[in-house]
Amino acid sequence: MPYAKSSLYNNYISPDTKSLMKGGSTKNIPITSVFRLMSEKKQFILLTFANLIIQLGITYYFMEKYTNTFTTYQTVGLFIVIFFILIIMSIIPMPSWLKFILFTIISAIFGVLLSSLKKMVSPEILKITIIGIIGIYITMFLIGLFMLMTGIQLSYKFGLILFFSLLILIFFEIISFIIGTASLWHKILSIIGLFIFSIYIIYDTNNILQRNYYGDFITASMDYYLDILNLFVYLLDLIGYN
Repeated sequence: MPYAKSSLYNNYISPDTKSLMKGGSTKNIPITSVFRLMSEKKQFILLTFANLIIQLGITYYFMEKYTNTFTTYQTVGLFIVIFFILIIMSIIPMPSWLKFILFTIISAIFGVLLSSLKKMVSPEILKITIIGIIGIYITMFLIGLFMLMTGIQLSYKFGLILFFSLLILIFFEIISFIIGTASLWHKILSIIGLFIFSIYIIYDTNNILQRNYYGDFITASMDYYLDILNLFVYLLDLIGYN
């Protein structure tokens, strides 16, 4: 979906005003303009965070309540289902209520998949990880706001850099899994994963405030949901299992 020109974009990217450069400008934007933009999108932002909290709650509920174990084939099958649903949501126009239902199914499946961690992770480690994720998210969100206030707009090119960085990380993780590399190398990959998805929160924050989602708060909240879920997995991997 192409970037839409929001009110803030129109105010600062025009022949008569200072540029808000894609990729980063040092031109300061009045804080009042950023707050005005947030006020204009207040309902959208509130719906985005409300749905994000609901979906994370669903994931946590199923993670806590589900007790059965999975075979490797079952796990792979569930990931294929998630991937298939994500593709459908990306390419097929649908009403918000249907997207919400599909998102809820994804959240429940992820919760079921994460339920296996209860046998490998102590409650203390799990609690530390959750607190750590909350801290990372809030920090990255505030950084995203600060970048917007200083005139930095992250374009789709920056998003492509993040995407290809993620693909490279996945490639090395597959290699690491196949050849069984040392735990130190595995920890390094986890740190890189944490870094990439932390930057994704900044990018998505910039995106949500600049891009016109045409009221599609489900997609906006899913961007954050996937960031947080991946941060959770990588941080938990970094802290260590029992």
